[in-house]
Amino acid sequence: MIHRMQGIVFVGALAGMVGGFAASFLMGTPGIAQQPDQSTTQIVRAQEFQLMDAQGRTRGRLAFSADAQPFLELTDEHDAGAVWVGVARETGLAVRDTDLRTRLVLSVDEKGNPSLVVRNREHQTRSFQP
Repeated sequence: MIHRMQGIVFVGALAGMVGGFAASFLMGTPGIAQQPDQSTTQIVRAQEFQLMDAQGRTRGRLAFSADAQPFLELTDEHDAGAVWVGVARETGLAVRDTDLRTRLVLSVDEKGNPSLVVRNREHQTRSFQP
């Protein structure tokens, strides 16, 4: 009985392979070995990319600010600016909160010295420099 079941499974698998190859040949779709090389890199160029949710709302953007500096903005389901990371000439890297207020600034001055500035909701600021 077990030997017969193994034979049925083998014949079924063989029939499936033959049918798949025949359909591929007749329909003109290439098999796995015939697919084109996928290792080439594609370049996409744009001034803005938008991330849309299932309801069609913009939930993320990779774009340029008014002063032509790149930024990444991610919003929550209420369209609030949950995360904003951008580059500015004066600061380096800035992170904003849901109220679009800058809370963290990571910068490097013209001499190469780094600094970190952190601001809480009460506008108390701490600066760290090595």
